[in-house]
Amino acid sequence: MLDNIAFHYAKLKNGHLAAVANQQIVGLVEAASRLGMPLRATSLHELIAAGAPAQAEAKALVYAALEQRVACTDYDSRRLQTPLGQVKRNIFCIGKNYAEHAAEIAAKLDTGTGVPEHPVVFTKATNTLIGPHEEIPLHAGVTEKIDYEGELAIVIGQRGRDIAPAQAWQYVFGYSCFNDVSARDLQHRHMQWHLGKSLDGFAPMGPVVTPTYGQPLAGDIELTCAVNGEVRQRATLDLMVFDVPTIIATLSKGITLEPGDVIATGTPAGVGMGFTPSKFLQPGDKVEVSIDGTLPLENCLARE
Repeated sequence: MLDNIAFHYAKLKNGHLAAVANQQIVGLVEAASRLGMPLRATSLHELIAAGAPAQAEAKALVYAALEQRVACTDYDSRRLQTPLGQVKRNIFCIGKNYAEHAAEIAAKLDTGTGVPEHPVVFTKATNTLIGPHEEIPLHAGVTEKIDYEGELAIVIGQRGRDIAPAQAWQYVFGYSCFNDVSARDLQHRHMQWHLGKSLDGFAPMGPVVTPTYGQPLAGDIELTCAVNGEVRQRATLDLMVFDVPTIIATLSKGITLEPGDVIATGTPAGVGMGFTPSKFLQPGDKVEVSIDGTLPLENCLARE
């Protein structure tokens, strides 16, 4: 029986909505056509906006396709692009949201502990988003200090403003792996974060979005980030300085969050800048971000 199987939403290279379950990629547009079942959306943006009834139909379609082996192929994240395709607005990001990371950065900059009293918010431009196995651009001549930051990304599922923390998870559609790639020299030079965070291709995300159905993620969920197989970042979500409900409540004060908005919730200690000497990414380096319950994200820094 497949009724309770965990699955994830994805986007095929052809742009169509897909799901991943039981080590299979299910092409939902093809499955709906072949099975004669309803599908109100052909992309994840459309599915999120269509709401709970459309999402229930999509879930039923996934199970039917798996049971009948229709529109199914063996899982390979190289078959997928970033699950949202393109974001409509800048990606919301939270800085210094793990105390040890705040401390490692503060030690490098000689600014005390660095743990903030309130969430530190910045954004990454829409041009940054790329998918699994896409190369992170080298941007030679623009930056010489490219760093990785493995993070949990939250995707907003419904429109809301002035959201109370107690209701925050009801506004979440799902979560995904995210890499907040950063040009540290640009960050330092310009005394702010937007330019150093917003170079083309500096936001790998995916390979899937895992729905949460309004339920909170457990605090013991672990996030790791490895470079060339060496785990450099490891933390559980309960180590966040500001948890997801606090982040959503803060961002939505006077600002309307929209379905499909992405929130990157901050990175743990172990970024390249934090080492002595620093371990910035080198051409060809492979970065893998993993989070319990969803599928890992892999990207390499371009060689040229």
